[in-house]
Amino acid sequence: MKNPGKKIALLVAGAHRGGTSAATRALSLLGCDLPKTLMQAAPGNNETGFWESLPAMRLNDEILASAGTSWDDWQPFDPDWDASPVAGPFRERAQRLLRREFGASRLFVLKDPRICRLLPFWIEALERFGAEPRVLLPIRNPLDVAASLEARDGIHPALGLLIWLRHALDAEAASRALKRAFLRYERLLKAPEAQLQRLSATLEIAWPKALSLDAEADIGEFLSPSLRHQRSEDASLLENPRLSHWLHSSFEILDRWAKDEAQPTDQAALDRIRSAFDEALPAFGRALVSQRRALARLEETAAERGDQIRALHETVGERDARVEELLLAGEQKDGQIRALRQAKDDQEEAQTQALRQAKDEHEAQIQALHETVGGHDAKIAGLLQTASQRDGELAELRSAVAAR
Repeated sequence: MKNPGKKIALLVAGAHRGGTSAATRALSLLGCDLPKTLMQAAPGNNETGFWESLPAMRLNDEILASAGTSWDDWQPFDPDWDASPVAGPFRERAQRLLRREFGASRLFVLKDPRICRLLPFWIEALERFGAEPRVLLPIRNPLDVAASLEARDGIHPALGLLIWLRHALDAEAASRALKRAFLRYERLLKAPEAQLQRLSATLEIAWPKALSLDAEADIGEFLSPSLRHQRSEDASLLENPRLSHWLHSSFEILDRWAKDEAQPTDQAALDRIRSAFDEALPAFGRALVSQRRALARLEETAAERGDQIRALHETVGERDARVEELLLAGEQKDGQIRALRQAKDDQEEAQTQALRQAKDEHEAQIQALHETVGGHDAKIAGLLQTASQRDGELAELRSAVAAR
């Protein structure tokens, strides 16, 4: 290594969904410092993390917006922006950001796919910060990049391919004067140790942490192929006649560079592709912009209708809840009515039972009285009979006395 005490900044400049997160995390496991304020991982998207500075991403978005563009644009960044009055404040903000995010770090990694289109800005910022920028350019099959952009952001695959081409060509052209290395994402997943050793030699950086067995295990766990959701064979791109030769040639050249198989005519070929791409924009760019705006209006209309549908669903839900409350109240009232009816029936049954019991008791009393009266009648009849007998006896005695 030359100047081993020099502060080094590794710029990871690859397209969105192009393997930049995997490369950045692998570098951090080898001892490269990450920024202090990291973006949060996104389940189903970047499950293991983005490993990029959230403030840097926001600053890049503001820079792009100030130039009338955005992260998902395929058009070239305005080359005159750097001389505009708005550029100065952004340069000062970049210095403050680098001091906050990396402090006195001697070896750190700065990653954001937006850097591909803003590489001159960040090269100048890092040099002013006192760090030597070296560039790592991850390369992934553009078909996988486009498929991933469609899955994550709903971007049409044709536009996704244009986004990849713009990021790849701009990053390659702007990094030619620097120490740089190209890295195939798929090869990093299959053989991380060999690829990271190759990067060390190409970028002339001795990693602070040796490739120990523990480091290899950590890197292998992080770079698990199970986290790769899109998988296309290179032939499906290179042998597809419906795709532009710009894509075929650019990907073929960059892939060869990632295998250290560069040819003398490669840069000139990439320059021709980039020039043709830029020159063709006026021809089809307006149509794409018009289509994009039309799609944006449709999405806005769909979003408004979605809001209306959600509002209707909420209204229906509230009404359903009210109906449920009324039904529940009705069931409660029905229960109360049934309870009252049951109480009334129970009361009537109890009263009827009491009346029957009283009637039975009265009838028993009457029967007892009849029996008592019958007994008295029998006694009276006996007494009358006895009295009659006594009257007869008395009459006989009177007749006997009179005869004497």
